Amino acid sequence: MFQADIEKITQSGTIYPMPAVDRAEYNPFILGFTEKKGPVFIPLQEARRVYGKLPSDFKLVSAKDTRKNKKGLNLALGKLITELLEDRRTNLKADVYRFFKGWHRNYQSEFGLELDPFCNLNNPGQVVRVIIGNQEELERAGTLDLRNFLSQGFIRKDVLNSIPEREIVQTAQKMLTRKIQSMGPGAGGWSCREALGLVRANDILRNLRFSIGFDLADLRHERVRIFADEIAAALLEIHQHLPIRGFEELKGAGAGQEMDFEFAVRDRTYLQLGKKTGDCTADKTPFQADRHVENIYWTVFPWILDRNYQILKVYFQGIFIMKAHLLPLFIFHNGEGQMVLAVDAIETVRAFRDDMTGHCQDELLEHRDRIFFRVIDEILRMAADMGIERVYAEKFSNTPWVRQAFEAFPEIFLHVNQIVKLDELEDIYCFAQELSRRMGRKEPGELFMELQMKNMALVPRLTKKMEGVKSFAVLKGDPDEGIPMKRVFGI
Repeated sequence: MFQADIEKITQSGTIYPMPAVDRAEYNPFILGFTEKKGPVFIPLQEARRVYGKLPSDFKLVSAKDTRKNKKGLNLALGKLITELLEDRRTNLKADVYRFFKGWHRNYQSEFGLELDPFCNLNNPGQVVRVIIGNQEELERAGTLDLRNFLSQGFIRKDVLNSIPEREIVQTAQKMLTRKIQSMGPGAGGWSCREALGLVRANDILRNLRFSIGFDLADLRHERVRIFADEIAAALLEIHQHLPIRGFEELKGAGAGQEMDFEFAVRDRTYLQLGKKTGDCTADKTPFQADRHVENIYWTVFPWILDRNYQILKVYFQGIFIMKAHLLPLFIFHNGEGQMVLAVDAIETVRAFRDDMTGHCQDELLEHRDRIFFRVIDEILRMAADMGIERVYAEKFSNTPWVRQAFEAFPEIFLHVNQIVKLDELEDIYCFAQELSRRMGRKEPGELFMELQMKNMALVPRLTKKMEGVKSFAVLKGDPDEGIPMKRVFGI
């Protein structure tokens, strides 16, 4: 489908640069919602000056630490979410799903959009069929009496009795692993391997039960539809230890394809994604690959609460290499409006960047064109399943070759004021207030989010007459629906 585009990139020696952004000058307009003013579109530095809070007010740093005690955004929300996700098994997905189900906006009736494909990559019905096909084995692993099972020739009873309950799973796995290594091949070694597989499967199912709030035996539970991806991920992980029939029908990081995809889970790992790719959403500036770039970790907290904001994680040969930030946006043009699936950012890990000597891996970069267009295909498939006919991409990325790749596509010119996030941030603001009340905390008076699609600080300026106009890559749609090029460049 994209062979001609691949050839265009391969034959081109051009690098399409983006302007270096100095942190001291970085002042894009950002989205906000405040208790007194409602929705606002405000410069970042003004938002910090007017609405920012000191980390010391939330006991995040000492009041005496003047270097770190500078005004920041979304501090109350950030502390709340960090505490909610303190347990690695906690997943906010059900809370997000429930809140937006009760929100007044109905994307299906108002815009003809189907949001289920934007909730899970896996079809819930297919996940249920895999569970049913492995019900006996899953039930055995899930209801395993660990101490009784392990005492049957695997670990001595007196040793088992000396292990605290909270340490039994991890300790048993270590002991069985050492036993397998010492025994070598043979019938006894195989028995230990089977025991180790059951123990690990039991641990996976216990954590899953905590995370999703119900047992897999209850296939009619409403949350099967909500947590289809999380259940599929658990089944794929179990398959590494015990055979799962039908695992090839599941999607996720462990599916074993050359390229696998998964949505970022709304648990503690969500907050660490920026650190893995080294982009400006890392939780601390030292973890950024480009430390001169302004850190915007504060925007991760409204993202994780937004049902309509997804981060697609990309794996190549089992290794996480890239993430794509996606959300539906409403585009006004000539008095009309259409829904667009926006690719707000594509960021890669250091090993997949072509500008980081000492980090980039040539054996990975040689596949970059094929990987990139496979990701685009997956995004287009998702848009089609959602009923969205237009897909536009922000051209800026932390990775030069990604910026170059976007030049293979037609471009559309839009004024950032034409780009609207439906309900702006009122929905997320109300959700944050609800969570705060539930936790017995003071409700935040404001909330802010950065969208690269509306960010003018990351792209070359066009003519002064067309201030606020940006060029986007058209992955699907008609470029002529934007501002005519002759108006942009005055030709």
